Amino acid sequence: MVTIPSTYDFRLVALSVAIAILASYVALDLTQRIVVTRGRARLTWLAGGAFAMGSGVWSMHYVGMLAYQLPVKVYYHIPTVILSLVAAVLACGIALYVASREQMTMSDVFVGSLLMGTGIATMHYTGMAAMRLAAMHHYNRVLWLISVFLAVVIAGAGMLLIRFSRGHDRNWQTKFAIALAMGLAIPVMHYTGMAAATFMPTADLPDLSNAIDISNLANGTIVCVTLVILGFSLLTSLVDRRLAENASQLALSKERYSHLFESSPLPKLVFDLTTFRIVAANHAALATYGTTSDELLSMTIRALQPLWSTEDLLAALQTHDTKEIVHVRRDGTAIVTEVRLNQIVWDGNPAALMMVNDVSERKIAEAALLDAERNYREIFDEASFGMFQSTPRGRLLRVNLAMASMFGYNSPEEMTSSIDNFFAQQFVESKRGDEFKVLVETRGSVQNFECEVRRRDGSKIWMTSSARSVRRNGIVALYEGVTEDISERNHLREQLLQAQKLESVGQLAAGIAHEINTPTQYIGDNVRFLKDSFGELKTVLTGYQRLLTAAEENSLAPETVQEVATAVQKADTPYLLEEIPKAIDQTLEGVSRVATLVSAMKEFSHPGTKEKTSVNLNRAIESTITVSRNEWKYVADLETDFDASLPNVPCLPNEFNQVILNLIVNAAHAIADVNRANSSAKGKISVQTRGCENCVEIRVQDTGTGIPQEARSRVFDPFFTTKEVGKGTGQGLAIARSVIVDKHKGSIHFETEAGRGTTFIIRLPKDGMSLTSPAIGAHA
Repeated sequence: MVTIPSTYDFRLVALSVAIAILASYVALDLTQRIVVTRGRARLTWLAGGAFAMGSGVWSMHYVGMLAYQLPVKVYYHIPTVILSLVAAVLACGIALYVASREQMTMSDVFVGSLLMGTGIATMHYTGMAAMRLAAMHHYNRVLWLISVFLAVVIAGAGMLLIRFSRGHDRNWQTKFAIALAMGLAIPVMHYTGMAAATFMPTADLPDLSNAIDISNLANGTIVCVTLVILGFSLLTSLVDRRLAENASQLALSKERYSHLFESSPLPKLVFDLTTFRIVAANHAALATYGTTSDELLSMTIRALQPLWSTEDLLAALQTHDTKEIVHVRRDGTAIVTEVRLNQIVWDGNPAALMMVNDVSERKIAEAALLDAERNYREIFDEASFGMFQSTPRGRLLRVNLAMASMFGYNSPEEMTSSIDNFFAQQFVESKRGDEFKVLVETRGSVQNFECEVRRRDGSKIWMTSSARSVRRNGIVALYEGVTEDISERNHLREQLLQAQKLESVGQLAAGIAHEINTPTQYIGDNVRFLKDSFGELKTVLTGYQRLLTAAEENSLAPETVQEVATAVQKADTPYLLEEIPKAIDQTLEGVSRVATLVSAMKEFSHPGTKEKTSVNLNRAIESTITVSRNEWKYVADLETDFDASLPNVPCLPNEFNQVILNLIVNAAHAIADVNRANSSAKGKISVQTRGCENCVEIRVQDTGTGIPQEARSRVFDPFFTTKEVGKGTGQGLAIARSVIVDKHKGSIHFETEAGRGTTFIIRLPKDGMSLTSPAIGAHA
């Protein structure tokens, strides 16, 4: 059977593919509009999109058919052509409907692709059926089935791509890539269907009723109309999207403005500039003026601010300056406010936005601050103790009269103008000034800092100062503090310390006398024994001398020998030769013991100095233990555990010894209270030293009664004691705290357990500077 040969106009093939790509892009764009619309607008966009996309697919089909060149005249049956267009529109409508649903399952994709694919295939083969020519077409069944299958698959893929494109915020490049893929895929079905068709000539003439010849002009018209439809649809979508975006932005702006207006913590009012009636107010305004919304909206702005005239309002509106004015609340109370006016348009009418800030409390606070500042100045100027403000570098900003008088100046102004660097010029020890600044900088404040300073005339006084740093924007701007002349107090304290020292020496005198008397007694006994022994030995030695002389002269007589033998026997020389060395050793031991006691007593009672010296703490503690031996030897055994590597520490040796003595004597008394029931029992006192990172630590531990719970917080208070009346003044631990903390910048605290004993722990800084350590007086 002879078939009619066919060829393709590849220009028209390319045009059909381009139309398919454009139709796919339009479909992607229209789907986004369908998704965001609701109701009738959604149906309108769905119908318009279906028509535009269907027209594009239909136009691609007919351009592709026109690209199919046959050597015979081809006509097209108009009703059938229109029917193919309807099929294309319905198929595309189904695709857009399924792809634009909020939820699209795989079953939706399957059904939709089946319907759309069938519709596209129907459109294609209906269009083929519209052909009128002197030939009969036949289809290859396999290719025909493949074309239908491809139509369904391509329809499903197209819906998934459309779904993908509208589910994400895609730019035009991505959308074009998807449209390109779809546009290349759609013609595949068409040209597969065309490949399935073969034409065989017939002798019969075709029925040309309602049929037309598609000329090049008609072909161009179809393409142009299709492009116009697609372009118009795309343009409409773009314009509608812009309008929708503008409307959305406008709605969002209104919502934001409304939210800002209502949620503003400051009262906001809007009033009409013609009637001055309030037309809007936020919740803060209702709360500030104590009204309801209806009440406030029925008032004019003049009712809130009766002191302002219309001219005042308009003038404030022109300047945009913040004005302070008194407003009246609903209950008649007046409030001080700061207001600012801006002209706006409200519901098409000129209006003003009034932003109100209730500053009544701030005004009260400012007045209180002024009063506080005035009071502070009065206190500062009239205080009986010194007060100062200075820069961190030591330049005095302000001093009161008391401080100026303390340093020998006639007025505060004279003092501030005469001193450039207070810490460098007035501190006797410049390092103490540096230490003061370091403490204030690092800790933020310093309490009871004692130092020796120079007065204007060069004389020296002792001063205690408490100060703090004042920060501004995180930077130390100045120091401010108080000072007090404690020269007299220090003198009295030294007298008290010396009195207690003398009291301690007096208390120790009997014990020390006993300690010295014992070795002195056996030294005397031994010396008398040596004296008697020497007389007897002298007689023996004299006899030996006579024997030696007689032997040299050869005149040795038996009587002489007998006399010497009698003298030796009488002297009992074997006994003397054995006992004399013992007596000498005992005597030397006694002398050494007395020397040790005298040396320890001398070191303990040596007059103190005002300057710290480098002290061997182990030796100082050993001396104190020695002079206090009579206080503890009957009630306790004393053990020492000294750190041999302990460095010398800057301290005041005389006062340090006094502290150790107080602690040892207190430990002995506590143990004695425990031993009352059993006088033969002995407790134990342990004294330990050890080095730490930045300090040395001394521990004095006893097995005494411990400190009662109710007394622990008052242990370091002056004149407080737990001993019986007449035994102790209550000053020992108070002075110990003063010596360790105030004078040595160390710490002293204790650990105690009732019935088990107490441990006092002293820490002294190795460098003599201040120490950061456990709180003074802390206890376990």
